[in-house]
Amino acid sequence: MTDPRPLPVGLRLAGRPCLVVGGGAVAERRVRRLLAAGARVTVVAPTTAPGVADLARRDAVVWHPRVFVADDVADAFLVVAATDRTVVNQAVAAAARTAGALVNRVDDGAAGDVDLAAEVRRGPLSVALSTAGSAPAVTAWAAARLEAGLDDALGLDADALALLVEVVAEVRAEQAAPGAAGSAAGGAAAVTAVSLDWRSALDRTMLDLIIRGRKAQAKERLQACLSSS
Repeated sequence: MTDPRPLPVGLRLAGRPCLVVGGGAVAERRVRRLLAAGARVTVVAPTTAPGVADLARRDAVVWHPRVFVADDVADAFLVVAATDRTVVNQAVAAAARTAGALVNRVDDGAAGDVDLAAEVRRGPLSVALSTAGSAPAVTAWAAARLEAGLDDALGLDADALALLVEVVAEVRAEQAAPGAAGSAAGGAAAVTAVSLDWRSALDRTMLDLIIRGRKAQAKERLQACLSSS
């Protein structure tokens, strides 16, 4: 039996307390990603990168300039062990698990609970890539290749993607609304926004309308395609 693969998920961290132990460049990258996700970040490290120190001066993070102690993990939802010493990262991970927190280890991805995947973004679309922490260089290489070719692969730029997401979200909400056509409660044949054939509905005609910025017509086309699916 092959080793099980990690399950790719979208972890919602807005407002959640997260701890980063370590003050180097890798720790700073983790801090910035957590902040971008809306987390409340605390950093524990005797010294830290200038960028983290600046964030602390601006009260964007809380920095405790000292060595890690087990009580630091109290109340943390996610703990990142990002020091350059394996024994310290092991101690951080052990304390975090005892406290019931999720763990990300920068030195050994397989030893943690969470692998922070590389991310390629186009407007509201996010694509995550990961080798489960075993080969970060390959992950970074693949992310760079995807970044360079994503627009061509999708046939849409960031603005068009944003409009596409807006149209689909609006139609999906309308289809799922109580009393909407095809969404009546009761009956095994009831159609829901989940069961509709969205993939086929995003046809070339509809996407051409999106590219041209014709939102109303694109929405009508999508609704027509869904009603016939």
